[in-house]
Amino acid sequence: MVKKTTRAALPLALALGITATATVSGACGGREKPARVSSVVRTDAGLVRGVSSGDVRVFEGMRYAAPPSGKRRWAPPEPVESWSGVRDATKPGAACPQTGLTPPAGPRSDTEDCLSLNVTTPRGKSAAARPVMVYLHGGDHTDGEGAMHGAHRLSAQGDVVVVTVNYRLGALGYLAHPALEQAGRDESGNYGFLDQQAALRWVRSNAAAFGGDPDNVTLFGQSAGAASTCAHLVAPSSAGLFDRVILQSGSCLDEENVRTRSEALRAGVSGATGIEKTHGLDDWRDARPAQLVNPFGQGPAYGPVYGGELLPRTPAEAFAEGEFNKVPVLQGFNGQEGRAGAYAAEEMKKAVTDDPGARLDEGDYLERLREQFGEESAGEIAARYPVAAYRDSPALALGEVLTDSHLGRLTVESNRVLARQVRTYTYTFDDRETPWYADEETYPKPSFPMGASHTFELPYLFELEEIAPLDEAQRALSEVLIRTWSRFARTGTTDWAPGTPSSANARSFASGPEGLRSVGLAEEYRFGFWESLPASRS
Repeated sequence: MVKKTTRAALPLALALGITATATVSGACGGREKPARVSSVVRTDAGLVRGVSSGDVRVFEGMRYAAPPSGKRRWAPPEPVESWSGVRDATKPGAACPQTGLTPPAGPRSDTEDCLSLNVTTPRGKSAAARPVMVYLHGGDHTDGEGAMHGAHRLSAQGDVVVVTVNYRLGALGYLAHPALEQAGRDESGNYGFLDQQAALRWVRSNAAAFGGDPDNVTLFGQSAGAASTCAHLVAPSSAGLFDRVILQSGSCLDEENVRTRSEALRAGVSGATGIEKTHGLDDWRDARPAQLVNPFGQGPAYGPVYGGELLPRTPAEAFAEGEFNKVPVLQGFNGQEGRAGAYAAEEMKKAVTDDPGARLDEGDYLERLREQFGEESAGEIAARYPVAAYRDSPALALGEVLTDSHLGRLTVESNRVLARQVRTYTYTFDDRETPWYADEETYPKPSFPMGASHTFELPYLFELEEIAPLDEAQRALSEVLIRTWSRFARTGTTDWAPGTPSSANARSFASGPEGLRSVGLAEEYRFGFWESLPASRS
């Protein structure tokens, strides 16, 4: 029974961009643990002790803001108080409160003393300060933590300083409610976003102490982390906090990631019905985090709120008006993103039918098309993506539809508007033989190949302990990705030409001798077809 529940939840983890727990540091597979030697650094608030391990130094659980509890709950983050002596930074800080319902998310946490970050920096000295890369994790703004992503390889091979961040999640990070508006806070619904800004300010102030260049900061994120990065790209108050951005599996033009203030307030009022036995804001501030996480639920109720002084324009509006933080952009997605959705559909069928061997059939495929795209378009889509063309696999056909209709289409559109105004590079991650979970008993492989599905590029950049080790070809591709990401962080360029408004000029990454190639993005992901459908035009 437990394993069936875990398996049913796994597709949500795939769809939300949540990965596995990471090691503090280690070799390429993330499993070797070199000898650890104490290393002390002075931050602007006091001394911290991390460890030198192998070819990196690691500092974990460093507070960048005061605990957001009590009167600080649903308020902008406040500076951490300075200290005397040396604070321990040898283990991760607590994850911010979250449901933990999407394994393998961050641990279920009931402490709000969670605004910490982790720094991984190369051990050797450098003639020049190193680029800094600040990573925002995925997890639908409800789950995850910075320490899930071990940055040993990225830091050592890329010769960069990597920072991973915890920020408030769910209702504690993104609740918008009239009671908070009445308190005179335009920030209602954006507390997690404000935490990220505080972390970026910490990086500007402290990067040099870790060998980093405070004037060369790349902000990057995956899935919900990419959506947050988009918000910083258009936030006036984020200007000057970073110098380039990388967007992994998240388009700035994705309307699913845009909450208007009115929508967010309605969602907050609706969610509050789950805690009506309390008597308003003061009681909410005294409630345990667990009392607030579940009533407000999961999913699209959370994320940055647009409309107001903090985020006056949506990304689409900001790009159209040319009012955004104009820095170089590297954007992209995984070539089989949508297979996570197909896997979720198949796992749901197993749960509903109580049949562990259930598979999607052609009727399920057509029903999904009608549900998502409407009766009028479903027939056209089924004709363009016939099951027979996908090894007679409805799951593979559905995965292709979900990839092309969503991030394939949106990335072409994003390039069109961004390439007119900033240097914009586009990639696709297309490795078809990606690693699965090491524990296949708990996480059985699906009935069809997942390929480069949602989140599956992450083990090539980070150490993820529960994922099977990379093989030789995958390790070689990992080195290419790290070289590309770190070059962009260092120079704001890649080794292929930027896109133009008429062509993304995308680079495809896969393992093997023919793995690197140019991609006609609009053609490969059938942009013209999707643009022609009524659902795409509405």
